[in-house]
Amino acid sequence: MKTILSLSLILMFTFNGLNAKAFQPQQGATGDRLKALIDSARKEKSDSLRLVINNVFFNELTAYLKESPASNKMFDSLNIGVIASTEAKVTLFNWNLQQNNGTNIYFLIIRNNATSQIIPMKAMHALQELSEETIFRDANWPGGLYYRIIFRTDLSGSCYTLLGWDGFSRTTSRKTIDALSFDSNGSPVFGAPVFRTRDGIRNRVVSEYASQASFTQSYDRQKVTLSNVRKSQRKITDEIIVLDRLVPMNESLTGQRWAYVPAGNVYDGFIVFNKLWSFVEDIAPRNPAPSGKEKKSRKPVSYDLFPPQ
Repeated sequence: MKTILSLSLILMFTFNGLNAKAFQPQQGATGDRLKALIDSARKEKSDSLRLVINNVFFNELTAYLKESPASNKMFDSLNIGVIASTEAKVTLFNWNLQQNNGTNIYFLIIRNNATSQIIPMKAMHALQELSEETIFRDANWPGGLYYRIIFRTDLSGSCYTLLGWDGFSRTTSRKTIDALSFDSNGSPVFGAPVFRTRDGIRNRVVSEYASQASFTQSYDRQKVTLSNVRKSQRKITDEIIVLDRLVPMNESLTGQRWAYVPAGNVYDGFIVFNKLWSFVEDIAPRNPAPSGKEKKSRKPVSYDLFPPQ
């Protein structure tokens, strides 16, 4: 009872010196009000109070998106992640709140322009185990911060590819390659069997590594030459997902993900082949030179699709 009373008094009178009225749910949120809410949530030192303020922000941002066209300038001031698909049908609004123990809670709102839906997702704590086989539905999702949404017409099914980061713990971080689609009701579905890996077809790809390491997971246009395919399919200039090769600091730490770091100048990747993201090993990423400026051609880099076709 004392805890509840104390929380109520703080909500009414303090909140970092701002008027308590500003933290009561309101209709017709403005950019300035939303900025005050998220700034206060980030400055708050109490986990519970930080979450209370953020929940007001989450609900009012959802209402704002339903009522008003989004302003890029406003979102710049909020300092949250806003990423849109290239054909402008899907936009993701996401951010995190770090807890005092170093873990994160993630928040996501999806705008589906194709169906005029604003879809608030459940707040997600970093999952203790993130399976590459799980399909998430009913407002559940893997959690994390998405920093790229990729739309490919040559990919199996009507899905988007998401690149994400999860500051899982003080010792390990995770980066993911996931799939986002929408069911017949317009509800989001996370995960799809569109990733051909060395272990078979998976619904997502998860890379877990030492939190202090810098791990590359990017999407860039590259020149590639494939092996184990028909001659007509070998030479490709396309966007691919490039990944650092992760290795343990020494062999005795194999399987201990907190000890995995980039090998250094050794990369793997995923390329769309036969309508799936297919794993390729030992690539040498090289962006093609701009048209008209390419110098003397080099020996093409060879990529083995895994598993062989």
